[in-house]
Amino acid sequence: MNISSRFRIPGCSIFNRIACGIVAAICFMAANAAPCLAGPKELTVAVGLALPPYNIPETDSGIEMDIVREALKIKGYAVKSKYVPFARVRRELMNREVDAALTINPDSGIEAFYSNEHLICQNVVVTLKKNNFKIRTINDLKDKSVLAFQDATLYLGKDFASMANQNAQYKEIAKQELQINLVYSNRVDAIVLDKNIFYYHRKRNDMVDTSQPIDIWQVFPPTAFSVAFVNEKARDDFNEGLKKLRESGRYDEIVKKYITP
Repeated sequence: MNISSRFRIPGCSIFNRIACGIVAAICFMAANAAPCLAGPKELTVAVGLALPPYNIPETDSGIEMDIVREALKIKGYAVKSKYVPFARVRRELMNREVDAALTINPDSGIEAFYSNEHLICQNVVVTLKKNNFKIRTINDLKDKSVLAFQDATLYLGKDFASMANQNAQYKEIAKQELQINLVYSNRVDAIVLDKNIFYYHRKRNDMVDTSQPIDIWQVFPPTAFSVAFVNEKARDDFNEGLKKLRESGRYDEIVKKYITP
């Protein structure tokens, strides 16, 4: 008998065993490296159109967009923006056509995992000074022609919703730059919108005389917004990233980039 045959393992020579071991090691390393090689997790996010300086579709940027993108990036996510009319943001989330939605809060009535507040906006009423209107309370709008941003009745409280429901001259509009045209041309008595959005569009408007004196009435409390997520883990990760963004001072840097006092 050949002595070497007594020590041979059937179907696998010593060289085969070494090769098998190497292959097994490579497979183990590849499996553990897979999460790193896969790249960031992508989230599709519904974003309302016509919301500069918070969200600017042309550059895929803005105060809110940058805050959300950077907070999620800290936790290993990439954001894919899906810009839709503001009123459709809620439907996109409700139908689970996206992973998250911006410029929203629990008052929307949609079941989702809402993040910590990441944005606080100050809505105001703007009127022309020459009209001598006195808007001390929301009730003072009941006999005025009012043009508000889309879905304003969902975000500005029950008193505002009641006024809008009883006011035949109340309307909402998606393109907020048009609010500037209509109030300065005296085609509406009052417009309701976020103060920073008003200043942003007024600065860029060349359609009407924006040098006319105005009154700005603060009859609303600040409105806080969250990000609504379909997935609870993504919401928790965003909250952690947002906290780090604030602590590092980066949050304030983003805001100052778009708004100068």
